[in-house]
Amino acid sequence: MAPFGGLADSPMTHKLIDPRFSEIEDDQVRLQAWQELTSSLFVSSSDRTAVPGRDLFFRCYNLDRMLFFDHAACAHSAERTVPQIVAQGVDHILIGLQTSGVTRLTCANGEAVARVGDFFILDLAQRVQSETDGMAAIHICVPRRRFESQVGKLSARHMQVLPSDSSPLLKLTADHLLNMRACLRRADAEQRSALTSAALAICNAAFAQGRGDPCDHPIVAAIEVRQFIDDHIDRQDLGVELLGARFGLSRTPLYKLFETDGGVASYIRNRRLARAMRILAGVEGGPRQRVSSVAYACGYESEKIFSRAFRRRYGVNPRDVNKTFQGIAVREKGKLLASWIQGL
Repeated sequence: MAPFGGLADSPMTHKLIDPRFSEIEDDQVRLQAWQELTSSLFVSSSDRTAVPGRDLFFRCYNLDRMLFFDHAACAHSAERTVPQIVAQGVDHILIGLQTSGVTRLTCANGEAVARVGDFFILDLAQRVQSETDGMAAIHICVPRRRFESQVGKLSARHMQVLPSDSSPLLKLTADHLLNMRACLRRADAEQRSALTSAALAICNAAFAQGRGDPCDHPIVAAIEVRQFIDDHIDRQDLGVELLGARFGLSRTPLYKLFETDGGVASYIRNRRLARAMRILAGVEGGPRQRVSSVAYACGYESEKIFSRAFRRRYGVNPRDVNKTFQGIAVREKGKLLASWIQGL
C-alpha cells in the first residue's frame, strides 16, 4: 500500500486517490498527510487551535478528461501561488460545489464568499487565496480547452460565485455532480465515461457563457509556451527562434518567462531529459526502446550528445535505466495528483 492510502487501482475504482485519513490515529500526522496531498494544488496552513477531526476526507477520481474530487477539510487557509502556477504549467479550471461550511476567496481584484449550495470558479492559472473554518465540497478540475468556444472567456470568471438555485442549468449541474459522487464508486469504465461526458456537456452549458476577453497575462503566456514545448519536444529546432515565431515574442519577454528555470535552453533540455527518463524507465508503457530511438524522440541529433547530457543530469548511462528507476521518473513529473492534472 502506498503512503496514506495512495493510489487504488482495483477493477472498479481504477485511478483513485483515497488516503483514508480516518484510519490515521494521530491528529497531527493526519493533518500533515492532508497538507502533503493537497499541496499539489494549494499551499495550505492550518489553524493551530483547530484539531483535525476524523471527518477530514479526500477522494479523487481520475476520469481521463477531468478529475473529480470529494473533499472535506478542517479550518485552514490556502493559496495558489505564482511559483506553483508557473512550475506546474497547467491551464485548467476548477469548479467547486460547496456542500458544507463557508469558503472565503480573495485575490488582487476582490473577494468572494461561497456558502452551502454555491458554485465557485477558479482559474488555476491565476492567484487566489482561500480561508475556511471547516468545509466540504465537490470539485472538478477540467482543462480549459474542454470548454469549447468559450476558452478565452473563463479567465474573466475567476473567483466567481454562483448559487446553484439561481438557474435551471446550475441546479442540473449540482444534481449531476452529487449523483456522480454516489455513482463513481460502483460505476464501471463505460459508465464513468458516460458520466464524464454528461458533466462536461452540462458544465459547458452552465459555466461557459461568460464575458471578458482572452486572458493574456504573463502566467498564461508561460503556460501556453510550456505546453507547446512538451508537445513538440521531439523537434531539434525547438528553441528561442521557434518559440518567438510561434508566440510572437521577442527574446527579452521570452527569456523573462523562463528566468526562474535558468533560461529557455535549460528548461527545454531538462524537459527533454525528463521525457527520456520516463520512456527508458517504462513509465509511458510500450516495449523497451533503443537508446538512439529515445534520443531522437526527445529532440537530440545524436545518441552520443544525448547520452552525455543524460549522464550529466542523472549520473547513469541511458542504457542502464530500467523499471527500477520509475521512482525517479515519476518525481520528474511531481506528485501523483499534479501529474494527473498535467495529463488531462
